[in-house]
Amino acid sequence: MTSPQTNFEHRPTFKTKFLAPKYWGVWLYVVFAVICAWLPARVRDFIGAQIGFRMGKRNPRTRVRARVNLSLCFPQWSETKREAVLDEMFKHIGMSLTASATLIVRSSRYLEKHTELIGEEHITPYLESGQPIIFMVPHTWFIDFPGVLLASRGYPMTTMVNPQKNEFIDYLMQKGRIRYGGKIFGRGAGIKCLLGAINEGYSAYYLPDQDHGMKRSEYVPFFGTHKATLPGLGRMIEATNAVVIPMVANYDRQRQKFQGIIRPPMLDLPTGDLAQDARRMNEEIEALITPRPEQYMWILKVLQSRPEGEPDPYKRH
Repeated sequence: MTSPQTNFEHRPTFKTKFLAPKYWGVWLYVVFAVICAWLPARVRDFIGAQIGFRMGKRNPRTRVRARVNLSLCFPQWSETKREAVLDEMFKHIGMSLTASATLIVRSSRYLEKHTELIGEEHITPYLESGQPIIFMVPHTWFIDFPGVLLASRGYPMTTMVNPQKNEFIDYLMQKGRIRYGGKIFGRGAGIKCLLGAINEGYSAYYLPDQDHGMKRSEYVPFFGTHKATLPGLGRMIEATNAVVIPMVANYDRQRQKFQGIIRPPMLDLPTGDLAQDARRMNEEIEALITPRPEQYMWILKVLQSRPEGEPDPYKRH
């Protein structure tokens, strides 16, 4: 489904400067990713897992950041378990890289065959009635697949992104996301653009689990620690006619299936208490991540903002 572009949309186009030597490294990755997209899934995943595992061993800063997150969120885990989860996470990073081009070069039929929505009964009534959904989605490595699947079925989708510094990479990422239509806004456009699209009937991918600072957040429990958490879900519901439904995008390597795992709608929002709204969101994120913690982007600085007097946990290492 196509949609007219507004001035606030982030829809990068191909530029001739992408042919310059500066971008040749990206072109090499494009060729590699396209080849991988046409390989049997088991072969593609094996290559990706090997690449990711080596990335994890050769990027100590990234690994330490993820290790800090796991140690704070899961203090009850042994060091052995945390390291095993990290190894699996890096394998999923690699597998996401080798699978990325499938969103651009493979058909909608392929996407339909290799992607499943578990708990689809939670969204079907809203999609069929035309009521917009705010998909509350944590950051995982295969995050785009369920949303692109829904767009390929003709449902209008929208989201907000942080544009990549490398313009060619940004172009490629957004090309896959809006292949079947939809609206993408840069974060600089502001939340009102996203709310406007929802009020036009678009269902939204909303990724609220990053750290946006203490000033805009509520400091509430998150796994075994506390986290600066955006409390805006309740206000988004009030500003739209949307329902909030939690979903996580995973990959089942054994079955070679991209997955959208969907939980029941959060009908208790807004609660009237911003801190409680934020905590409810974290509870749902915990429920989504806990079964497959290796799928989450633990490399993000999701715990950087701390109360005054408490040090930045990432600066201790």
